[in-house]
Amino acid sequence: MANTRARRLDRRTRSARAEGRDARQELLEAALGVFAECGYRDASVDEVAERAGYSKGALYWHFSSKAELFLALVDERIDQPWREGIALLESASADQDMAPEASRRFSEMLGAKRELLLLEHEFWSLAARDPKLRARYAKRQRAMRSALGRAIAARMENLGAPPLEEKPEDLATAFIALGQGLAIQRLIDARSVPDGLLGDTFALIYAGHLARSQA
Repeated sequence: MANTRARRLDRRTRSARAEGRDARQELLEAALGVFAECGYRDASVDEVAERAGYSKGALYWHFSSKAELFLALVDERIDQPWREGIALLESASADQDMAPEASRRFSEMLGAKRELLLLEHEFWSLAARDPKLRARYAKRQRAMRSALGRAIAARMENLGAPPLEEKPEDLATAFIALGQGLAIQRLIDARSVPDGLLGDTFALIYAGHLARSQA
């Protein structure tokens, strides 16, 4: 695949080629601005390419569609920080309190990526109605649930907690839904979701698991 791409025509503008610019990253940055201004439905790949200083052919060299472009943004700007947090949860020592860490990452995401979170919610609404978009979105969600499920199981083992009665992925689904729901509430009314609420709720769920196992 890499060799095939290397043989493709370089469709960057002359100035972009001369400056040795990183086409993919500049297209993603331009896409974020266009999506934020126009919304997912009305954003056009022509506008993204023009704003980044590349031809539309260059955009399609990196991204096969507007949906792929958007999902790449979500993957790198939202999902990657969460994957890093999941990896930390999986490897953290038993004496490391992960509740404050979860709340910190949650607050940082809402502060720095507000527009992208709004766009993701718009994309979710479209995906719920469009089978092709829904398949792409569902694939992304399955990967995140699987990774978080493994991390939850590893964390329980590190803490010496009893095995979960539920499948770890089921608990991961609940955690993801909780995070998404709190994000929506906080985007509307920041005061309704205190900084530590996500981590505190995770800690309460863990405490409930211990209490039920000891009953």
